[in-house]
Amino acid sequence: MRMLTMITVGLVVLIVGIFGIAHMAADGQQEKINRLAQGQPVLGDPNAPVTLIEFGDFKCPVCKRFEETVFPLLKKEYIDTGKVKMAFLNMQFIGPDSVTAGIAGESIYRQNPQAFWQFYDAVYRNQQDEYTIWATPEFLVQLAKQHVSGIDVKRLEQDIRTRKYEADVQRDMANGKKLGINSVPTIYVNGKEVENPLDYNQLKQALDEALQESGKKG
Repeated sequence: MRMLTMITVGLVVLIVGIFGIAHMAADGQQEKINRLAQGQPVLGDPNAPVTLIEFGDFKCPVCKRFEETVFPLLKKEYIDTGKVKMAFLNMQFIGPDSVTAGIAGESIYRQNPQAFWQFYDAVYRNQQDEYTIWATPEFLVQLAKQHVSGIDVKRLEQDIRTRKYEADVQRDMANGKKLGINSVPTIYVNGKEVENPLDYNQLKQALDEALQESGKKG
């Protein structure tokens, strides 16, 4: 009987230990994903308790839908209230001009971090057919002239034509590939992927759970 009890206790300890290790590993992976936001365009309070990361392609029509339908609600309810900060990472794979648009975004971010979000809005609202090459240097410079303030447009044009920040775009994409991303937009909330980012109720649930969890940790 004593031996059986010892075996039972041992199994319980083993199971708890395995669960604890798995939980620590998951937490570690989530924190690793959150760290990808460092050095990226970030909207909202940098000290917000929850981090949302979007991997996107400026030519992606589904990303456009996210920007037009979900993003305004997200911004109003969570970002503007200081609960969530949002970072954007490039996953520019639809066409070669996707990368060109990503380079433009990186250049604008380097000049004026908040101006990036003017570009983010403008490029999606002026998005054209994903199967055509439209995100050319000429188009992107003209877009910035019309919709982005607080930047040197000549410097932007030079950065695009010399592809100055292509390595930064490719670095984002390499990180996305390591995470197994094969479609966009892909959204992470505190390191956990949201299954359907176009479903605002699902995104809201993920954000509320993350806020509750951050409150417990605090």
